Amino acid sequence: MGAPRSRSAVLLVVLALVLAACGGRATSGAGGSGVLDPGGTFRYVFVQNPSTFDPHKSANPWDMIFFRLVYDQLIMEDEQGDLVPQLATSWEFVDGDTALVLTLRDDVTFIDGTPFDAAAIKANIERAMTLEGSTQKGALARVAGVEVVDTHTARINLSGPGGNLPALLSGTTGSMISPAAFDNPDLDQNPVGSGMARLAEYIPGQVTRYDRNPGYWDPGAAKAAHYEIFVQTSAPTRLTMLQTGQAELTYLDPSQAEQAAAAGLNTAPSKSLSIMSLYMNTGKPPFDDIRVRQAMQHAVDRGAIVEGLFFGIGEPVAQYMPPDYWAYNPDVSPDDPAHRYDPERARQLLAEAGHPDGVDFEMLVPSLDDHRAVAEALVPMLAEAGLRASTRVVESPTTGVTFYGREEGNAFPGMGAPFQDPTTVYQASLPGQYANPWNTSSPEFQQAWMDALAGSSREARVEAMHRMIEEEKKILKSFPLHAHVPPSAWTDRAVFPEGYRPAYAPTFRGVGVTGDSR
Repeated sequence: MGAPRSRSAVLLVVLALVLAACGGRATSGAGGSGVLDPGGTFRYVFVQNPSTFDPHKSANPWDMIFFRLVYDQLIMEDEQGDLVPQLATSWEFVDGDTALVLTLRDDVTFIDGTPFDAAAIKANIERAMTLEGSTQKGALARVAGVEVVDTHTARINLSGPGGNLPALLSGTTGSMISPAAFDNPDLDQNPVGSGMARLAEYIPGQVTRYDRNPGYWDPGAAKAAHYEIFVQTSAPTRLTMLQTGQAELTYLDPSQAEQAAAAGLNTAPSKSLSIMSLYMNTGKPPFDDIRVRQAMQHAVDRGAIVEGLFFGIGEPVAQYMPPDYWAYNPDVSPDDPAHRYDPERARQLLAEAGHPDGVDFEMLVPSLDDHRAVAEALVPMLAEAGLRASTRVVESPTTGVTFYGREEGNAFPGMGAPFQDPTTVYQASLPGQYANPWNTSSPEFQQAWMDALAGSSREARVEAMHRMIEEEKKILKSFPLHAHVPPSAWTDRAVFPEGYRPAYAPTFRGVGVTGDSR
């Protein structure tokens, strides 16, 4: 039986060494010591385009990197993860939590000249709830309607618990489009928001360019005159772009942290909610049997993956949120006998499921470097327990369609995206979800998930959240491997606001450059 492992102390030591190698600059809150250039260009390098510039059609949470430049949200999440005002100056649940009332700014105009007001909120939410192909209908399922109380007060009436609504309004769901642009045929490539910048150029697969919005209600938000987001899937090339002055900020492969520091760049583990997990097809053998799914979990040495592949940057987890997150359940641990690395127990479970000689299955591998590396590490681990995987590489953007839509393959390693509320990531274990075409669920989980929506504060919701996490482990459609915190790297040209921590999905509010970056 595998011995329980705790790597929190190891993680802290590794992070301390990384920061020490950077001369402590990662905690300074600013990349450079020069004078801020209000006419400069801040350049970021990411691995993909936005999937669309229409928030109501966006199914990719990474699109928020692009949305936050051109669209305001009703509510904003600050650097500490707390919800703070943006377009809404305040919000309050009323009438026994059956409605959410928002008080709005009175000085906001969309870039097409349309005023932002309560009628714009009503129009946006109604479009998100009724638009053919809307990806936001599920998030708004418990909204009964929106009332315009007065010009700058909106009331969102609820048909069920909606404690997650303020958090959702800080993301894609709360991104406000000018109602006058709803019917624009090019809205997916030409956003019309009220954000701190305007889209100037979009070259798919290469770059998006933005200019500061001169009429923005918060003139201190855009510290640079221009922003550029380049697409580059190669981590070595992203590092080279920083070294050669082609960009100010990116994220790297963990193996590159020391190289980046030696090159004089600033590095630090990214702020991240992303979890690498292993997903299983519960609709066909062998993973239609929960004992085989449990065997799969026991066959994986999460700690070895973190230390061997990611240089100790990250932490093994058994739930879909990192240990410092407000809803984390300390009773669901990768060291617990029910979830820990234990190849002997894995073999016992396979025998109990009628597979004493093990099983063969196909594992899809998204075509990204870190996913390939994880798959290569998983294959021999799983084989040791009798789970023999053959692998097939698929294009990363098509993984969901291949696995859930066409139901090809038996399993795949995948990276969870940023989320505004924990119920969002756990929603995949409800019946009727795109990521659950087999309707693998339980009444106990469904009730716990619904209970986790009740309450107008995190404190009121956390007990049900913990129960939701525990009930999901009894379903086990998938299981987490580790909290993924790849290193961010930036040059001394980058200037960050006080307390800013570069994120895996960064925001650029208050971010600027020194000197002329062109």
